[in-house]
Amino acid sequence: MRITGEEKKELDAWIEKEYPKSIRRMEASSPFHQIGKYLILGGIIIYTIYVLTHVNFFKPTAIILLLGGMVVEIIALIQYFKSLSHDD
Repeated sequence: MRITGEEKKELDAWIEKEYPKSIRRMEASSPFHQIGKYLILGGIIIYTIYVLTHVNFFKPTAIILLLGGMVVEIIALIQYFKSLSHDD
């Protein structure tokens, strides 16, 4: 399936129109995504420490961090999808 010159121009025009909107949507959810990513990474590291040391304090801490990270990531997704419904 080949794209004709006219179809390519239409596609390029659509991308130029939609790309800035997409970047704004991603930037709106980015702070939540960054925090969630770090919480999940911290949970994984602490759980690894728990597995290696068997110190009981680390297990609930890792679970709390992992759950917190998942909640924050869900908030980031909700923020992103809300921005989709409010087209500029």
